[in-house]
Amino acid sequence: MNTPMNPNEQREQQLAQLIDKALRDQPLRRAPDSLEAKVMAEIARRAAAPWWQGSFASWPVAARLLFLIASAGFAKLILSATALVVAPLDPGARGAALFADVAWIHSLFAAIGAAARALPSLWIYGALAVIAVLYLTLFGVSAAAYRTLYAPR
Repeated sequence: MNTPMNPNEQREQQLAQLIDKALRDQPLRRAPDSLEAKVMAEIARRAAAPWWQGSFASWPVAARLLFLIASAGFAKLILSATALVVAPLDPGARGAALFADVAWIHSLFAAIGAAARALPSLWIYGALAVIAVLYLTLFGVSAAAYRTLYAPR
């Protein structure tokens, strides 16, 4: 069931039809020869490129499967290496010899913790505010420098 259009909708539809007809009546234009040559050269270059330089979806199925298997293998290797580093060591002589050279780290963190507990919270909030202002200043200066150097003249 057609609903009657108001005069504004009729004018808009007539205008759209008039614009569509005017655009369709325009003659087709050829691209400049230089652009056509560049486009054709790029199409030929992409067609001649090796498969691994294309998107992952265009790779052969065997290559995609091999890549996924290799990625899973590397992920497992990294997780295993992480587990070896994080796993608790045997508290024997090997562990004592391993951590003897880095025993100062515990003292360093204890000193930093004691210093942080001794600071008033107002100082910490003030330092965070100063850091935020400096960051915003850096952002503003960077934006101004970018506009100055790369603004269209």
